[in-house]
Amino acid sequence: MATHDLRRHLDEAALAIATEAQQLVGSTDAERRLPDSMFRSIATSGLFRQLVPPQLGGPDRSPLEWFRCGMALATFDSSLAWVVTQGASELGWMTVGGDPSWAADVLEDPLAASASTVAGLGTALIDGDDAVLTGRWGFDTGCQGATWIGGLTLMVDPKASSEELDLRICWVPADRATIIDDWDTLGLRGTGSHSIAIDAQRLSAAWTVNPSAPTSNEYGPHRVIVGNGNWPINFSVAAVQLGTARRALDLVRPMLESKSGHVSGIRLIERGWVQQRLTALEGLWMAAAASAERELESMWAQAVATGELSSNQRVRNATAASTANTLAVQVVDGVCELAGASISSAASPIGRCLRDVQTLRGHVSTCNEVMELCTAKAHGLAEFPWLV
Repeated sequence: MATHDLRRHLDEAALAIATEAQQLVGSTDAERRLPDSMFRSIATSGLFRQLVPPQLGGPDRSPLEWFRCGMALATFDSSLAWVVTQGASELGWMTVGGDPSWAADVLEDPLAASASTVAGLGTALIDGDDAVLTGRWGFDTGCQGATWIGGLTLMVDPKASSEELDLRICWVPADRATIIDDWDTLGLRGTGSHSIAIDAQRLSAAWTVNPSAPTSNEYGPHRVIVGNGNWPINFSVAAVQLGTARRALDLVRPMLESKSGHVSGIRLIERGWVQQRLTALEGLWMAAAASAERELESMWAQAVATGELSSNQRVRNATAASTANTLAVQVVDGVCELAGASISSAASPIGRCLRDVQTLRGHVSTCNEVMELCTAKAHGLAEFPWLV
């Protein structure tokens, strides 16, 4: 599959946004964020609402359609793709898993966007029907364009007798959070994944979602967006990594057709070892993408039939997404091997692909620990973690 095949999954508005993002990569790298105008375009185009259920006005898109959109966006710019796939995941689970009246209020804003993170742990001291929230978190992608900001929080009830931990994702309106300007990375610079802080303030109980508990809200198959593993995030990683790897493969082809070996003088594309390596990299990409898409289709069929996911499907989701991440990085590494010194320039498009995939490869949702948890669950060695 070539880049142009992926891009057929973008509608006219998404294609225009992606084209602009590609043209602005220099400035978004320097500013370490997407411009406000682009956030508005993303929101009004519906890209952030891809996983919002149709009962709440969403477009009734399947996770596979959302995933393909993310891959396609990454063939233009990885930072844009990460902001969109993450943002769509978050607006999906906060509206699916949250209080229905709160969800309606959130979605009434045409610019509605969420930025939340599990990189840190806040504290919410329950006080009657509300709570007092305090916390600081890292890696809050898209926080500059969000209307709601939050993070993973420990709910503390002084009157409770149970010692069971109550972990929820809590949000506040964006103007009640502080963005800490600390995102200065090798790749994905345009995502603006800064740290955020919320000083002690009252939190409505409605502004929380338990990520490990299935929702009681009746939204058909969209119920599985929350409380059925962390697939919206680990497949976000897979989509961006695979789209970036696709971009690298397509960038290296014309280079190999025009560049000759210093010793032989033969065009690189005519060398057998180059042909073999390039075909092998294409095969890795195809296998990774096909596996991820197959599990998303299987997952959605199960969601349509039962409204929830089996533990086996959740393990398969996490395994497919984590493997796609690993293989996408291998593909980009292989492309860089073929390109040679051509990637050494800071402005090299292939070098950008390398920086982006290396920055995202260690994401908590697809890291080695998640693969360990998958194996432990598959062999009956551990209880089911919500990260899977």
